[in-house]
Amino acid sequence: MTPLFSEKRTNAEGIVLKNAFDNDRASLLASAFDALADDEKYDAVLTGLCSKIINGKIEVDPQQIGKEATLKPSQLALEKLKDPLRLVEEMNQRKIKANSRSLMALIDAAGSTQDAKAMATVLSLALKNGSLLFYGSQQSSITPLPSSPTSFIPHMKLTRSQRLEKLPNVPVDNRAQEITSALLTLAVVGICLILQGFGNGLGLDEVTPYTSAILYSILGIGIVDNFFDGLKGISSFIIKMNSEKLPEAVKNAKGIEKDSMPFGLGSGAITGTVVRGLTRLWSVDTERECQCEAAAFFAAYSLGLPCFGFKPNALEAALLMFESARNEDESDRALDTLLSDSGLMKVLIWLMAPVAFESSLHPQLIASDPREARGFLQRLKEKAKVFGTEDEINTILRIEDGDAVTQQQQQQQGKEIDDLLKWAFAEADLLLRSNEYTVNALSERLIGGAATLGDCTAVLEEW
Repeated sequence: MTPLFSEKRTNAEGIVLKNAFDNDRASLLASAFDALADDEKYDAVLTGLCSKIINGKIEVDPQQIGKEATLKPSQLALEKLKDPLRLVEEMNQRKIKANSRSLMALIDAAGSTQDAKAMATVLSLALKNGSLLFYGSQQSSITPLPSSPTSFIPHMKLTRSQRLEKLPNVPVDNRAQEITSALLTLAVVGICLILQGFGNGLGLDEVTPYTSAILYSILGIGIVDNFFDGLKGISSFIIKMNSEKLPEAVKNAKGIEKDSMPFGLGSGAITGTVVRGLTRLWSVDTERECQCEAAAFFAAYSLGLPCFGFKPNALEAALLMFESARNEDESDRALDTLLSDSGLMKVLIWLMAPVAFESSLHPQLIASDPREARGFLQRLKEKAKVFGTEDEINTILRIEDGDAVTQQQQQQQGKEIDDLLKWAFAEADLLLRSNEYTVNALSERLIGGAATLGDCTAVLEEW
């Protein structure tokens, strides 16, 4: 083994000279680096540059501070990633393929900017490098909503209206009502129990009969709401067994029908709302949350959306749509426009993916929210004029513009939105069911707790 420094480079007291040690160390590092192949050198440098970005250890040139203050968010993100991007461009020119470790670091660095156009630029370079195969691979598998109810669906012998009749409805989410009902029930029961226990000592003994009546009423409502059919069956049996002793009026009396009960009592709706609300308040299911995050990530990545939000929301989706329409400079061109029927469907599938996956496994939605998709469409309509995309949004949402819109046209527009959401939910469900094994593998990685954007990409790309 070659010594790092020689004895000749010591002073009279045998102490190693610092400069000699540093020179030898630099020489050893240089020789070790020179021994690497070109692809290994590039990967080592690329990983190092990306690690500095991820860890926030980028040194800022004082002369650049004033310039950065005038940059747009996308330009600022690309400025932050300029060294890794230049390095990948050089690798592409020299036809050197990046390895999985450096690509994972690059994607994590792009994710740290939280900018869709920066992510799109990184992924575009990675595609040119030949390192990504799965990104955007499922775009051809989705079917946008046909423009007319009588239009036939490509590769199917069904019209739009015929397929919609067969599709399941989007799950209904009443979490606000459920949580309110649960909190109100808890408050009433809690107050009654406190007064029952301490009312006499506080001189409130006159109130306790009322609290008892309230508690018994709540108990009675719960029993009737959940066991109406059983109570009705028992009553009929008792009357039949004692028919000889009962008057004709009682024997011939018609029983109370469930449909005639007030507030839907007897159907389980009242207590079901309270129970679902309590479930939302107390349930913490990490596995379910990871499953929804995996579904969202898979949908975005496989459909070519550079928006790897694990929890998609209406605001992020609307901004992505509007930002994709801008084409002012080179940073804008990295992101293809989504203001089209297929682009709108891809974003809706991304929003609906957690809902579709959770509803396929559980009867109640907790980790996902189907209202985000409708909120996204509402934001598109409200903000289209601000971003100068009013004509495009009206076209893809099939909105009649003008002040003379009739009530019938408004109803038709509302039905069009409902059909669009129902279609997107079905497409998301089909996409996830067709790739169930991959989505489950991604879920397991997220449940493990050590998954970054790069880690998730590695699962989908099978690195």
